[in-house]
Amino acid sequence: MSTMTTTRTTPVHVIQDPQPGQHLVVPAGTRLAVRFRRRGLGLSRWQVVDRPGNLLPLEEGPHGFLFLVFDGDVTDDRPLRLVRRRVDRSGPGEVRDLTVRVS
Repeated sequence: MSTMTTTRTTPVHVIQDPQPGQHLVVPAGTRLAVRFRRRGLGLSRWQVVDRPGNLLPLEEGPHGFLFLVFDGDVTDDRPLRLVRRRVDRSGPGEVRDLTVRVS
């Protein structure tokens, strides 16, 4: 007896090198991939500092992130805050605040 399974892929909304203050509209149930180009010698790493409650982290790397987007509390207006820090320097790094709205 053979069985057939069907896998449904979840669509991915990809953002490459987002600008500070960028507004994103992403459908619920999709994955949001945020990617940054590597610059120079690779001494910098991006980190998630804050995120709205409707973004569930799935993967995190030094230059990219993957989130599952779902309907959440519409009053949660926190941005997705990403900070680039250099391993050879202390102090604040480059900040990218992204507004993510679910459609």
